[in-house]
Amino acid sequence: MQMSQDRRQFYRIDHKVALEYRVVPESDVMTSARPYHFDVSPHFLLLGELQALDSETSHLLRKIGESQPDIAGYLKLINTKIDMIANSLVSQELTDTSGLRLKSINLSEGGLSFDSNQALRQGDYLALKLVFPESHLGMLLYARVQRCAPIQDGFHIAIEFFKLTESCRTLIARYILEAQARERQRQLGRHDR
Repeated sequence: MQMSQDRRQFYRIDHKVALEYRVVPESDVMTSARPYHFDVSPHFLLLGELQALDSETSHLLRKIGESQPDIAGYLKLINTKIDMIANSLVSQELTDTSGLRLKSINLSEGGLSFDSNQALRQGDYLALKLVFPESHLGMLLYARVQRCAPIQDGFHIAIEFFKLTESCRTLIARYILEAQARERQRQLGRHDR
C-alpha cells in the first residue's frame, strides 16, 4: 500500500491546526491546480507565497552577501519588513473571521490523519483548507482518503495529499521541522529545571 510506505519515509508530528474540508468530484481535482471551494481573501495564501519566494531567492541573497554584505543586510531588512506587514494582514484577518476550529491532526509531508464525526469513503477526493495557528500560514490543498476507520466517537480518517506542489511540500516540511525543534527545546527546558 502506497501510504504505508510513504508513512515511513516522512517525519510526522501531532499538532493542532484549523482544518476545513469538503468532498469534491474527481473532475474538480483533475482540472484545477488549487481548490477554489472556499471563500478566502487574497491574504489567505500570502504567507505561503512569500515563504516560497524566500526559498527561491535565498541562494541569490547568499551570493550577494559574499560580495556585497551591506546590500545583503539591507535586503534582509526589507524582507523582514515585508514579512511583518504580511503577518499583520493575515493575523488580523484570521482573528476577525476565524470560524475555523482547531483540530488535532497527525501531519507529514505526504498527508495527515484526524478524527471526524463524519465517515468518508476510501478514494474520496477532498478540498482542504488548513491554517497553522502559530505562523498564520494558510494552505488550500487537494487530498484523497486512504482510510476511514470507526472509533469510539466517530471515525479516524487518513488522507494523502494529491497534486501537492513542491512549494507546498517544502512549506509543510519546514513547518514540521520547526515544530519538532520547538518540542525539543521545550523538553530541554524541562530537563534544565
